[in-house]
Amino acid sequence: MKQPPGSIPSEHGHGDAERGAAEQQTKAYAEYGRGVAEAGTKLSAPSFARVAGSASKPGKTMPLFALIDCNNFFASCERVFRPDLKDKPVAVLSNNDGCIIARSNEIKALGIPMAAPYFKHKELLKAHQAQIFSANFALYGNMSQRITTILKQFSPDIEVYSVDESFLEVSTLPIEDYKRWALEVAATVEKHTGISVSVGVAPTKTLAKLAVARSKKDQSLGAGLSLVNKPKLTEDSLRQTPVEDVWGIGWRTAPRLQGMGIKTAYDLIQMPDGWILKNLTIRGLKTIKELRGESCIPLDQTDDPQQSISATRMFGSSLRALNEIEAAIANFATRTAAKLRRNHELTWEVSVYLKRNIPSGHSYIYHKVKLPIPTSDTGEIIKAALAAMQQVYDPDFSYKKAGVILSHLVPESAKQLSVLEPATEPYLKRQDLLMQTVDAINKRYGPAAVHHAREDAGDRRTWHSHRDHQSPAYVTDWYQIPRVRAA
Repeated sequence: MKQPPGSIPSEHGHGDAERGAAEQQTKAYAEYGRGVAEAGTKLSAPSFARVAGSASKPGKTMPLFALIDCNNFFASCERVFRPDLKDKPVAVLSNNDGCIIARSNEIKALGIPMAAPYFKHKELLKAHQAQIFSANFALYGNMSQRITTILKQFSPDIEVYSVDESFLEVSTLPIEDYKRWALEVAATVEKHTGISVSVGVAPTKTLAKLAVARSKKDQSLGAGLSLVNKPKLTEDSLRQTPVEDVWGIGWRTAPRLQGMGIKTAYDLIQMPDGWILKNLTIRGLKTIKELRGESCIPLDQTDDPQQSISATRMFGSSLRALNEIEAAIANFATRTAAKLRRNHELTWEVSVYLKRNIPSGHSYIYHKVKLPIPTSDTGEIIKAALAAMQQVYDPDFSYKKAGVILSHLVPESAKQLSVLEPATEPYLKRQDLLMQTVDAINKRYGPAAVHHAREDAGDRRTWHSHRDHQSPAYVTDWYQIPRVRAA
C-alpha cells in the first residue's frame, strides 16, 4: 500500500536484504550513541545557534515559552491554610486513601516514591510526624483557577496544561531580562496565593520543561531559569538531564535508549534525524528538535469539546444492597448533570457500569440508555442511569466500584424536541428554569443544598470513598472558611 507523503515507511513489504540493511544501520547508530556517551564529544549533528537566538529569520518573531509549574501542588495547597506545616513533611493520598499522590520535599527526602501504597509507609510517616491529607480536589481546583487568573495578567496567550502547570507565550512581551521576569512571576503567584512555583523560559516548550526541572533540582538557581540566548547554560542543562526525564520520552522508550548508550538529553540530540524517525517516530523527532531549540509544539489554546463526562468512585466498602447502589448511582448522575450544565451541553446517552467484587474474570459490566431527546436535566439523567443500573445489577454479587458516563454530547443550542411529543416544549422550559434555580442555590449554599431524594436512599458512609484525613472546604463552603481572631 502506498504511504502518504511525509509518512514513515512501514516495515511491511521489506525484503530480507532491506531488513538486514536496516538492522545494520540501527546497530551503527547505537554505536554512534555509545561513542557520544563514553567520549562526551560534541558532535556536529545539533546546533545551539537557534537556542542562542542567532538563527532567527529577519522580520520574524521566534516563539518563546514560559512554563509555570506549581511545586508539590496538592501538598502546597494544604499548607496555604496550615502555615504551621511549613518545612514539615506533608503527604496527600488518592481516593479511598490508597496511594500517596503528592509529597512535600520532606517526604521525598524519606525516599518514599510517588504513587506508593500508603499502608506500606504508614509507620515511617508516623515516625517522622508527617501530616497526612486525603485528596481535596475542590480545594486544588479552586487554587489552580486563582493561579491561572494571575498568569493571564502577565500574558493573554496561555495554555493550561494541567491542574498545576501552564504555558505562556511571551515572545511579543517587552521583556529585557527573562530571569528577572521569571522571578517576578513566581513572587507574584506566591504573594497572592501562597503557592510556590518554578518558572522556566526557553525557545521551545520542551526546553521550558527542562529549565523548570533543573531549577527545582538546583536551589541556587532560584525560582526562575531562562535558557533564552544562553547556549552554554542550555548545553549544561541537557547534559545534566537523564533521558528518562525528557518530556515526551516514555518509560518504555527510555530503557531502550539507555541500552544504546543514550543516557542524557544531550546524547539524544546528537542522533541523526533518520535514526530518530526510525526509532522514535515523528513525535520523537519533534521532541529532539525542540531540545535543539526549534519550536515544533505550539501553544494549545483550543478548548476542544469533551467527548464524554463521567463520575466514578471506588466504594469505601463492598456493596450488595440495591438501595445503597442506587443512591451512589443517583449521586454520580447528579454530578455529571451539573457539570454538563456548566459546560452548556446536553447528552444523548447515559451509561452505567458496576465492578463486581470478584478476584478475576469479567468483573466490569455495562449498560447504556439512549435518550429520546438530548438533555441536561438531573432528574432525567438519574432516571436513565437507574434504568441502566437495573440491567446490570445482580443481587448474587457484591460491588466495589461504579460509574455514570454521559456521551454523545451536543451544545445547548442543538436541543431538539421530539416530533412525537410537541406538547413537551412548555415542560422543558420549566425544567430548564428549575435546573438554573437549583444550580444557583447550590452554588450559594453548598453542593447538595437542594438535591433529589433518590440520592438519600442509602447510607452514604457505605459507598463514599474513605477520606479519613480530608481538610475543610476552605474556599468552597461558607461554613468552613477559616476564622481569624484578633489577640
